[in-house]
Amino acid sequence: MSNFMMNMISWVLLLLVILTLYLIDKINHLSKMYDAPKPDASILPDFETEIPGDLLFSGLEGKKLWDAMNGKEVEGFDASMIEALRPHYEPILREHITATFKDGLEEVGGDESKVPSSLRKIETVRGHIQSWLPPQHLGSIYRSALEFAGTYANDPNADTLVRLKQTVDSVVDMLYQRVSITNEVPFSDFLFDTMPIEDDEPTTEDAMLALTDQSARAEVLGDGLLEDSNERELTPQELAQGLEHAQAYEDAQRQEIAAETVEAVMIPESETDLSAQEAAAEEASLEVKPA
Repeated sequence: MSNFMMNMISWVLLLLVILTLYLIDKINHLSKMYDAPKPDASILPDFETEIPGDLLFSGLEGKKLWDAMNGKEVEGFDASMIEALRPHYEPILREHITATFKDGLEEVGGDESKVPSSLRKIETVRGHIQSWLPPQHLGSIYRSALEFAGTYANDPNADTLVRLKQTVDSVVDMLYQRVSITNEVPFSDFLFDTMPIEDDEPTTEDAMLALTDQSARAEVLGDGLLEDSNERELTPQELAQGLEHAQAYEDAQRQEIAAETVEAVMIPESETDLSAQEAAAEEASLEVKPA
């Protein structure tokens, strides 16, 4: 009886193992036959698009950000949150004003009636943000820069410069007051120093180009006269004669130096001979003299 039970258990276990292997193989076969549906490309996020901007101002951009800083109620942002964001908004406001002024400097001679775009992409340490400022204020700053780089640069006038600085400072102060931020440094202290001043002295490259251009235009005219010059070009014969005169002058100088050297050597020798003759005469006179 025990042997029969043992055999039955063994056969049951073997059948279970075989059934398990069969089920595993069947599942693998079915999984290979199954073709998973491809996701809809229209609902996938586009990772190639621009990464969202400054996360600190997430949800606040453009006109909405300006309204929030002006004290208007914005859905989803309470007053305490806006007040905490205000110090971080000051660099954005400053960069927007500065960029508008630089646009006026670069577009000197342009249309003074042009109104700059109120929207501008401003880079921050956390990314970027779309800033919005009133167009009438930006227009005043832009036209001041145009006049500074145009009319004032051509005809500097102290009164004009003072007027332009006062205009920019008054507009900037108005913008800062509307967003309840204190403007500690007048913008006229640094905005009106941004216009590039051309160097009157030509650079080395410009000087070389000028010399090359002058040399290319130095063509021989008439009786050896050079273009753009009142001097006459020397002929080869005149150059040879000049070299001969210079060589003769050098030879004469060398002869004079040699003569002076010989004379300086001969004078000491003659003085020595005279001294010896005087000494001999004195000794002879002593010998003739009676004791």
